[in-house]
Amino acid sequence: MKKKTKFLVFLILSLVLIISVVLLQFVTRQINSQEEENEAQIIQELIHETNAQPEQNVLEQNELEPDEPEFYETIPELTGILFTTSFEDDFDGFEPRGDVLMERTREESRTGSYSVFVSERTQAWNGIRIDVTHLATPLEDHEFSFWVKPVDEVVSFNVAVEFILRGETRFRHMWEIDTESTTSAVIEAQPNEWTEFRAYRPFYDFDRVYLSIQTAYDTHANASFFVDDVLFRNIMPEFIFMDDLPRLHEVFADYFMIGTAVVPRDLRNSTRNDFIFHHFNAITAGNEMKPDAMQPRNGFFYWYVADDMVETAMDNNITMIGHTLVWHSQSPAWMNPPGISREDAIENLVNHVTEVVTRYAGQVTVWDVVNEAFPSSVLPSPAGEPVDWRSLLRQTPWLEAIGPDYIEIAFRAAHAADPTAILIYNDYNLNEPGKREAVFYMVKELLERGVPIHGIGMQGHYSLDTNPRQVEASILRFAELGINVSITELDITVPNSTGQEQLTNLQERQQAVLYARLFLIFMEHHEVIDRVTFWGLDDATSWRAERFPLLFNYDLTPKLAFFAVIDPENFIIEQGLRP
Repeated sequence: MKKKTKFLVFLILSLVLIISVVLLQFVTRQINSQEEENEAQIIQELIHETNAQPEQNVLEQNELEPDEPEFYETIPELTGILFTTSFEDDFDGFEPRGDVLMERTREESRTGSYSVFVSERTQAWNGIRIDVTHLATPLEDHEFSFWVKPVDEVVSFNVAVEFILRGETRFRHMWEIDTESTTSAVIEAQPNEWTEFRAYRPFYDFDRVYLSIQTAYDTHANASFFVDDVLFRNIMPEFIFMDDLPRLHEVFADYFMIGTAVVPRDLRNSTRNDFIFHHFNAITAGNEMKPDAMQPRNGFFYWYVADDMVETAMDNNITMIGHTLVWHSQSPAWMNPPGISREDAIENLVNHVTEVVTRYAGQVTVWDVVNEAFPSSVLPSPAGEPVDWRSLLRQTPWLEAIGPDYIEIAFRAAHAADPTAILIYNDYNLNEPGKREAVFYMVKELLERGVPIHGIGMQGHYSLDTNPRQVEASILRFAELGINVSITELDITVPNSTGQEQLTNLQERQQAVLYARLFLIFMEHHEVIDRVTFWGLDDATSWRAERFPLLFNYDLTPKLAFFAVIDPENFIIEQGLRP
């Protein structure tokens, strides 16, 4: 009996043990299965996150890899650099040319993390292009380079230059560099390898100009490729920056600001950049803030170049002048085409002024709001009689679409966008009595109506036959309005000098004397003059280059006019003349 009882106990314990082991294995399998499901779910979530946020995850992975050099670190010491991009933040002004797909991608990059991938092409000319109108200079040499990587085939590339002038378009190719020939530059790029394209050409005169990266032959019309590390530069002469010269803005620190008009190449060339900040404490955008530069297409604002200028001015603690918001010239046709309604034209004008001024509020502190609303010459009215200024306005699309009140609308829109900005009416030939009086009565009436006009800009495009006393008369006349004057675009041309390599001694002396006499007037009336701005840095890059209008030669060495400006009274006396 005892033996049977022991056996039963043993049997029960064995069964319990077996059941426990089975249960333990079952529970373990369930736990492992749940963990596997959880792990699979986590992996799927990670995959989803990777697909949804490729930039973040790839960036984290790249942090563990050796650093690639940034594009700017690979650029040799070159002069005249106007534009570079490795597409790290944006397309930087590039757009598709033709029906192609243009994508920023991390799949391939020569430097940094991004390149642009061009695909779905059907024509050799299909590719990508960039508008360099406000970077390039007519009649000067320019170099363009980029790196390209074809996919799976050998591909030949070239660059087309599209010049548009007065409505006519000419296509040309960039030329081989480092040769004396004018042969179109073509490079053969191996599949899945980065190859550099470098070329140059002199630029024709233009109203607009584009550079297009494309394949050279129809046999490659369907090729796909990556593009990275683009560089565009002006091939410029050597400059001589004489940093021991007196600083113009310091010479006139107790009188008024001294400014200059600049273009992008001036700020991107180290010598010209140093020269600017040595002599000037105000800069005006020569072309980069004009309507066609800011908003070439309705709703499409091209901020890149103007942003760079404004940032440079802020970094160097100098005043940035915006030029110009409303003008009959250099305005895109879409703004006020023939037949546009008054309401639509007003909407276009107000939207443009508001968008531009708002973007640079607090940074661009002075705006030329309306530019050249009157024609070149205005016949004077009988002495003492008020001028009917409305009847004298220049016939422009703005006037035709809106009427004379387009001027008031523009100033009110600018003031609403930035109430702290100084707003100027800007025009030329204001030393002529008829035009002086037309502007005087216009501004007088608008001020009486509460229109926010804070100053008058006398452009100052003078020549040796300019009478300085008429300039003075205009300064005093405008001062009667209770607002200040700025000399906004000063230069003095020398007649009969076109075609000369340089001015004769007599011509240079005559020009210097007139500069001296004008600056004596400016200094005498400095309490009503805010600023004197020269329209450019040197004779070679002036818009009136053929008549040697500025203070500095093509290489930035000073002319006699420079020394006349910094000490005008003594200079005049030294010439045996009376101040």
